[in-house]
Amino acid sequence: MPSNSPLPYLAALASILFLAVTALADEALDLGADEGRFEAVLVNGGGSRKSNFQSHLLHLRELYELLLASDVPPDHITIFSADGTDPQLDVAVRDRSVDAAWQLDGTRLSAKLDPRTTYVNSGVDGAVLKPATKAEIGPWFEAAAERLRPGDTLLLYVTDHGAKNADDPWNNRITLWGKGENLSVEELRELLGRLHPGVRVVLLMSQCYSGAFADLMEPGTESTEAAAGVCGYFATTEQRPAYGCYPQNYDKQNIGYSFHFIDALRGEPHFSSAQREVLFTDRTPDVPLKTSDVYLERVLERAAKRSGTTLNAFVDRLLLEAWDDKAAWETEIRLLDRIGQAFGFFSPRSLAEIEEAANRLPAVGRAFSRYSNAWQASLDDLNKAVLKRFLKARPEWGPRLGAKGLEGLSEDDRRALALELLPEIAHYVQSDTVTSARRELLWRNATDSRAANYRMQVRLGALLRMKSVLVRVAGQVYLASRASEYEVREHASLVGCESLALAGSVSMPRLLQEQEPFPSFDEDLALAERVLPGWMGVRFRPAHDDDRDEMGLEAGATDITAVFPDTPAEAAGLEAGDIVLGPPGAPFTERGQIREWVMTGPIGKPRALQIRRGDDELLVELTPSTYPLQQPALPGPPKAGNEAPPLERVQAYRGSLPESLANKGPYLLFFWATWCGPCKQAVPELLAFERKQGIRVIAITDERSAQLEPFFETRGDAFPETVVIDRRRGTFQTYGVNGTPSFVLIGKDGKIHGSASGYTAEKGLDLPGWSWSEKKRGN
Repeated sequence: MPSNSPLPYLAALASILFLAVTALADEALDLGADEGRFEAVLVNGGGSRKSNFQSHLLHLRELYELLLASDVPPDHITIFSADGTDPQLDVAVRDRSVDAAWQLDGTRLSAKLDPRTTYVNSGVDGAVLKPATKAEIGPWFEAAAERLRPGDTLLLYVTDHGAKNADDPWNNRITLWGKGENLSVEELRELLGRLHPGVRVVLLMSQCYSGAFADLMEPGTESTEAAAGVCGYFATTEQRPAYGCYPQNYDKQNIGYSFHFIDALRGEPHFSSAQREVLFTDRTPDVPLKTSDVYLERVLERAAKRSGTTLNAFVDRLLLEAWDDKAAWETEIRLLDRIGQAFGFFSPRSLAEIEEAANRLPAVGRAFSRYSNAWQASLDDLNKAVLKRFLKARPEWGPRLGAKGLEGLSEDDRRALALELLPEIAHYVQSDTVTSARRELLWRNATDSRAANYRMQVRLGALLRMKSVLVRVAGQVYLASRASEYEVREHASLVGCESLALAGSVSMPRLLQEQEPFPSFDEDLALAERVLPGWMGVRFRPAHDDDRDEMGLEAGATDITAVFPDTPAEAAGLEAGDIVLGPPGAPFTERGQIREWVMTGPIGKPRALQIRRGDDELLVELTPSTYPLQQPALPGPPKAGNEAPPLERVQAYRGSLPESLANKGPYLLFFWATWCGPCKQAVPELLAFERKQGIRVIAITDERSAQLEPFFETRGDAFPETVVIDRRRGTFQTYGVNGTPSFVLIGKDGKIHGSASGYTAEKGLDLPGWSWSEKKRGN
């Protein structure tokens, strides 16, 4: 750009004007000044007592305390919370988990000794709570319309629960108290419309999908005229949930947007400054924004459309102009740097950079999620084995941890029992250095990969936060060089509306500690390499007790139920139905140990495995590969018209087994199990089908003879005559059976004529040549 271009000066002017407007507005709106009446409405709908988490109540208490310290009279603060003054218990509270409770993950004791939800009654010292219902909120606005005059200010705070409107995300809803009770953007627009137009309304909203309420800056959804009387700050966009209302956080404190925003106000009374601080202190995936951000993005979207380009390209063009004089944008650049430093990420200067990074993060996050789940599954298996051995070694614990011992324990009793038990288990494990090292490795890898997965989610939110900053910079360049007078005026009006300040809060002590920055993104990528598990590519289950007793197998013997194609297991020659015993001379002694063995072993190096195939013991060489980001698919059901696969290694339980499907058809294969209710419901129609159509039914199960005998003792002849056992599940796999009942019709030509899965009386067999009317006559 030529050196005499006016654009750098215009950009600098835009930045200076923006800061000047903000400062003047902050001064005008300081509640210490006698500029008008100030009132606050605090809303926590909660929904129901199960979803009305303790954090909601803590938000109300902290904001109420802050407002009182800011010289707001108590009678100027109204709180709508849950069921109001009703003495019924309406807040869900759960104590924090005991340290080292992970030692019980996966065991029957985990749910028994974990903190349970208890309920308390809502209360805020010094305040009378009103029910958070439309019946109460509506009349409040009617009364407020009589007392609030031009120049007055209303702060409307909403905490935590919101619902997305799938048809129109700009008309999302605030969750209120009671089934079906909610307040949409349009309904709140109508309530605010009852106030005098000169009343300034500042929204502070931390509920899910709260960004939709930024639309209240406009008098109607089709209008582009901003009404400066309504503005606000929001935890997240109209499309994203807010982290503070996630159920897993209801036993935690100081998590999410509200806690950090309110705490920031204790140190710096200006709302705009608090929002700025939240961008780098709130370590959640939330994407805080304010009304002026949404307004600027809409202005830029319209301008980009007029110029025939995309929003991102248009913004990046404006950013190039801004960066010609970076000194003019030092405040915004330092904010970008601060956000990047907090989350171990780079500091972008364009939306193209953000888009590139945003495209990478989900894949890395999915990898960590899969790794974490796999490590946790192995840890769960080992914890079960450890608990079993512990109880055998310490029989005095048996009665205390049995069903009767745990029945009726209070929350305090359960916590005391856990605090006594966990050190005992830890001491027991420490005496076995091999098991102790195994468990430490599994726990560390599960914990580290889970934390890294969360950091990827947070980083994606941080990128979106930085995107808002960049759009704001581009918007100011646009306002200084291209915007209409109307757009400049409306933006300045919104900024002025947002610049609310609370007097007296500066001296209040901060409650939250500054957190350590995230590790760098590169460090997390290195972590991904460290926690990368090995993989073999099978489905498995513990070998049946009868098989283990009959063959004298260890507890860790494992049935292979399926082998994925193009995997290490297939390359090693493993087949469905094989029983894996373990490495030669070191059989698996714990259920599920095969998973840990392959995950913790060296990737890419062959390892020997001893297996049992029928009456033979074989040695195979398995070379684990890296854990895939997506589980491969097993073969699907053969399509109609294809040759029918053979029945692989099945044994006749009763009836004669056909030698070949290719020249002995037609047949109907019926994949079933003794425990399968729909399978039993299908039998009368199967028999009618066999009788009317003259087509033989072959019932195929993977269960043992010992399981079938009691079943047929009660069923008698009311079942297809031909029953075969597919213990190795080879036929289940070749026919792509993923549930029972499943049906495959094979014609005289040896080809598949149709297939179906599931059964209901209304649906019937749903097979070619078997109509609804024939079914009815057949039954």
